[in-house]
Amino acid sequence: MAKTFIGNNFKVLQILQGHTSDVTCCDLVTTSTIVTGSSDKTVRIWDWKVGLGYIERSVSPLRAHKYQVTCVKISPQGSLLASASVDGSAVIWNVHSCIKLYAFTQINGDAIRICRFSPNSTLLITAGDNGAVCIWDLVHRSLIKTIFNHQGTTQALTFTPDSYYLVTACSLENIMIWNTEDLLDTTKETPCVPVAKVDSAQDMGVLSMDINKRITFIKNNTLSRQYKLASSGNSNEIKIWTILANFIIKEKTSTTNDISFELFDIYDGHTSTVTCVKYSSNGEYLVSSSMDKLVKVWDNEGNCVASLDGHTRYVNCAAVSKDLSIIVSGSNDKSIIIWDTTDNLTLESDLNQPNNHFDRISENDLFQDDNNDNNKVTLIEKIDDLVDGSINSCCFHGKRLLAIGSSDKLIRIFKISLENNVEEHCFSPFEGHTYAVNHLEFSKNGQTLVSCSQDGGTVIWDTNSGEKLKSIPKNVLSIKVCRFCPDNTFLITAGDDEKAVLWNIETMEKITTFEGHSDTISGTCISPDGRIAITVSLDANFRIWSLENYICLYTKKDAHEHGIQNCDMSPNMEPLPNSTDDVQSYLLATCGNDSFVKLWRILVPNENGNPSIDLLNIKVWKSLRGHGGNVICVRYSQVLGEFLCSVATDRQARIWSVHSAYCLYVLDHDSIITSCSFNIDCSLLTTGCLDRTLWLWKLPQHLMFQSTVTDKMKLKSKPIINWTTLDIINWLKNIGLLELISKVKSNSLDGKKIITLSEEQICTELDLDEEVKEKFVKEIRWLKNKEIKMDAATWLDVPDEFLCPITREIMNDPVICSDGYTYEKNAISEWFMSGKYTSPMTNEKLVNSNVISNTKLRTAIYEFLDLNGDKEEEV
Repeated sequence: MAKTFIGNNFKVLQILQGHTSDVTCCDLVTTSTIVTGSSDKTVRIWDWKVGLGYIERSVSPLRAHKYQVTCVKISPQGSLLASASVDGSAVIWNVHSCIKLYAFTQINGDAIRICRFSPNSTLLITAGDNGAVCIWDLVHRSLIKTIFNHQGTTQALTFTPDSYYLVTACSLENIMIWNTEDLLDTTKETPCVPVAKVDSAQDMGVLSMDINKRITFIKNNTLSRQYKLASSGNSNEIKIWTILANFIIKEKTSTTNDISFELFDIYDGHTSTVTCVKYSSNGEYLVSSSMDKLVKVWDNEGNCVASLDGHTRYVNCAAVSKDLSIIVSGSNDKSIIIWDTTDNLTLESDLNQPNNHFDRISENDLFQDDNNDNNKVTLIEKIDDLVDGSINSCCFHGKRLLAIGSSDKLIRIFKISLENNVEEHCFSPFEGHTYAVNHLEFSKNGQTLVSCSQDGGTVIWDTNSGEKLKSIPKNVLSIKVCRFCPDNTFLITAGDDEKAVLWNIETMEKITTFEGHSDTISGTCISPDGRIAITVSLDANFRIWSLENYICLYTKKDAHEHGIQNCDMSPNMEPLPNSTDDVQSYLLATCGNDSFVKLWRILVPNENGNPSIDLLNIKVWKSLRGHGGNVICVRYSQVLGEFLCSVATDRQARIWSVHSAYCLYVLDHDSIITSCSFNIDCSLLTTGCLDRTLWLWKLPQHLMFQSTVTDKMKLKSKPIINWTTLDIINWLKNIGLLELISKVKSNSLDGKKIITLSEEQICTELDLDEEVKEKFVKEIRWLKNKEIKMDAATWLDVPDEFLCPITREIMNDPVICSDGYTYEKNAISEWFMSGKYTSPMTNEKLVNSNVISNTKLRTAIYEFLDLNGDKEEEV
């Protein structure tokens, strides 16, 4: 059962001294670790040691801010720390190693007063003196959007526990509620508007807000939910508000939110400004601090169950541990008081959580892998004796198979060993072209390789033997580029004759010719679903072609001044994952003689589950500036397209973060670089040069892990009713019902049908047999009622095997990591986001960051909650 406060015999357990100015903010990682911030510009971390109490960690204080620290916040899964300051920066730290991971700067550099993580750990919200509220994407480390609706200083932020809504408040007494989906959508150009707003909410302005962690579901209906919000400000009152959110189906294809926001109660007990309000983790209590020097604890009936008097000056902040055993308060008197709520703690008590995953690891061992070398790109080898001409093209397949094409007419295949040695295959080189090889590319399965040449020829090779399998009739002019379609059924070639040709690979017959450019076609690419092709030309234009009816869908003129050199399409079918509309998005990269790399957002509306290609919308999404010469080649990282490499005549290769448009690394070379390629897991990058050299680079671990974490951490926190068919498909993949995907797709099953139709109707529509039907019905029922059942777990004695080793909370989505242990999916993903590449349980380096769903344990947890949750409801 969840813990409750008994009596009001709270006592001072310990007083911490260390800050040289007032303590402005505090938070807890666990009961045994406290984080504090101060006007002395520092963040301090305190760990519990039996016999000594809380002592400052050896690497503390953390110094990254130039001015007063205004806010410290621990992420929901406990791996990240955010600190914000008057200097306009928000810094993200690894909680365990205290390593600074990265920083965000508030728009215009204005002071930040408050920061908050979203409950699903994917977002950080910052706000401050200019009223602007910035929404930051923690997965991609980029700014998503800024809203400017507040005119006063924004000092209070809070999310609803399900991440569906963000609540903001300012010094002009306004409270606004925002739909998180709208804030995340980068595909719409219309400004965001709040779904609800209250004026004159708090006399003289709002200083603090918090939302109760427990959601009330009206009549056990997840479409109708009530949240409880506490707000405080420059008066002595704490106001309790109810937010009622109803999801209403207006049509078969649309839903709307009906939000009501009403004052429920007022807690009157402080005699001065209430500086901070915080709900306990079980939602049963509210802790408040005030300029009257007191900390008070309130129950949900508005009764003050404890009044803590210990500070000599006003209290700025307060926090309560998850187990309710301690309350922490920070004051203008420069002290931090630890309050014992149990009346039986001493400095000899063991506050460490049972089976804590750090118990078996020493501090030195835990932090040893966090060093600066992990963040560097390392040159493994520069090879200058491979070819007799310039390297014009290079391409990876998988992790360790590499091909290069050069001006000496030859193609060479290499295997990269586990020690990163470059070894040429025994059947290499491939001979068949009579002039320079311009471009080459592996098929998706790696069994074949296509190459094209200045001799006008295009050849398909067997990569296992070096045998020439097929060839396309030679063109009279040079073929500059050749690309496979994703399913290897056709390929596209283009070159100096200003035409692109689509070929049937099986018959090697011409399917169609794309014409319209007025100069050499220098590059082409195909969307990951094979629906559209792009051609770019030295005439400065690019064209989009339908691969269904072979017509030109769109022409972008003067895309790059002085001509386009190359292009590539993101392999990710959700490159812009935040769209609230049912659209298929693609992300095109182009580069040219204007020294720019441009990312183009291509949106295609879906109708009845299929993209309407003729209704596509194109817009420049990002422009990447940094090169000092013509950009010759651009390539996305494989699988998810999180990163981009560009190479240019300035002898530099640049690695970019796609979502932030930030240049992560600049790699200097001795000559003009002609080509580049990532391997499949982003651990290696190769570049080829005009001076005949091949460069092999080892990429930092965090690129590899960020790329894989992206697939695990989804920004979306959609109500089920708003799920698209693609969301349903992703859910089926996660729960292992892959056999239903084709039926779900053909029947356009979406969240509205899941919510409004009975399980029997859905199964009939999908034509399921009895065995699959039984599984699917269980999953649908759990999907609909999961939030209610998980909420009931707050009051249950949960078996230890159902608890995540990182958070010590019941697992909602248990996954098995490569160390063999099971974790909550969001918890292990956040662990990776914090820059840790080791096992949380053993500290051994992980083989990879892959996780698989622990369906057996998930089923056991669900059955436990079904049985015991029902008993709790009956009580």
